[in-house]
Amino acid sequence: MRLIEAAERLFIRKGFDDASVEEISETAGYSRGAFYSNFDNKEQVFLALIDKRRTDTLEVLDDIFQQISEPAERIAAVREWFSNQWRRKDFIALQTEFSRRAMKDRTVRKHLGELWQQEVEILAVAVCRYFGVTGGLPPDRPEIIGLVLLAVSHGLGGLAIDTGPQWEQMCTEAAGMAFDRITAPPISQGG
Repeated sequence: MRLIEAAERLFIRKGFDDASVEEISETAGYSRGAFYSNFDNKEQVFLALIDKRRTDTLEVLDDIFQQISEPAERIAAVREWFSNQWRRKDFIALQTEFSRRAMKDRTVRKHLGELWQQEVEILAVAVCRYFGVTGGLPPDRPEIIGLVLLAVSHGLGGLAIDTGPQWEQMCTEAAGMAFDRITAPPISQGG
């Protein structure tokens, strides 16, 4: 875990390419050998980092659904959580950098694609739980809603690099608006 946390700090500060295995090991308080006994290379530690972030997302959403019993409060908490996902902008920029790199390596690309699919699945499950709380019918394809939610948060995070408070407020409002629209009940064809 310390290796993953050290790698995250260094990747965000220096970028994926400029952070070395030696720096990651040293920052974590381990030797290079300890790094290589856990990971084959930097790509593997980065994939482990994405997996850790995915697990963290699942835990946060589970906590919301377990700790808040009032439906209106749950809805507000999920919306609030989503409306601030774009604030992970440093990590979103890092994921973009890594995605470009993964396009050159088939194995890394495959693993990264699997992790993105898992992230979308987590959001799809959350969408179904959300609709259960609101009393609405779950959508036919919750994974599409999950994919759109992920794209919105990543897109806003990519746009929000080094911006001021007004822009940050706009990003939060845009995320909330997208969430409201995406999770709104479908408009009936007859009315």
